[in-house]
Amino acid sequence: MPADDHPFDALKRHYELEDSSRSPITQLTLEIGSRLPLGWPFDTAFAKLKEHLASDSLERVEIMLETCMSQVRKIEDEIDVLKRTLTAEESQRRADAARDLLVDATRRAVNTRDLERVKRIGLILANGTTESKPTDADEIEELMRVAMEVSDNDMRSLHELIRVEGEQVRLHGRISRHSAHTMWEQGFWGRSSDSEIDSVFSKLESYGLVVRIPPPNNLNIMADFQNRYVLLKKGLRFVDLVQRKASENA
Repeated sequence: MPADDHPFDALKRHYELEDSSRSPITQLTLEIGSRLPLGWPFDTAFAKLKEHLASDSLERVEIMLETCMSQVRKIEDEIDVLKRTLTAEESQRRADAARDLLVDATRRAVNTRDLERVKRIGLILANGTTESKPTDADEIEELMRVAMEVSDNDMRSLHELIRVEGEQVRLHGRISRHSAHTMWEQGFWGRSSDSEIDSVFSKLESYGLVVRIPPPNNLNIMADFQNRYVLLKKGLRFVDLVQRKASENA
């Protein structure tokens, strides 16, 4: 498929022409500000804000779309194989789900300041709508929401937990409490107590990617014990969608 004919390219041009990247909140802010009798220095400040909001929102949407397009092109051969296996009805359901998810991804990109998080939204959109299994729109929407909140540092710790526990979770769907408690120490955090690690994994737990392991029953209540966490299937799924490679759907 020629690059110029790709539907995502046409969509990008649409956004450039119609400036559809503004969120409802941004539009409301600009509308109200335009009606108020703003005097100096707020008139100049508002003009600069208006220019910044429009260009900043458009930039984030462009980055999300470019990331999505780049990933789609990497796996285009696999997508062509998938399309040949779908009935007309299945293909239409896919297209409908992709359309709705694209609207949601655009809204999330506009409201996400960190560009790496914006890119992760684009990757989840691309990979979640082109894999062989039917698109679970609710799941993809939820994981894009998580992508808005998870920082690079959070991702680093999640990747490390996957390195330690991921194979067991992938093979068996879960990992026993005892195994997870023991394997935890293999991470870069080791056995030491670290409040930053607690903060990171507590945040990941709030999104359902990991869960804290109850401490051993024989632990002295006065002991300074590092909380330990076990990887959940949702955490593995989230990272898989962010880093899917072209060969995985062959």
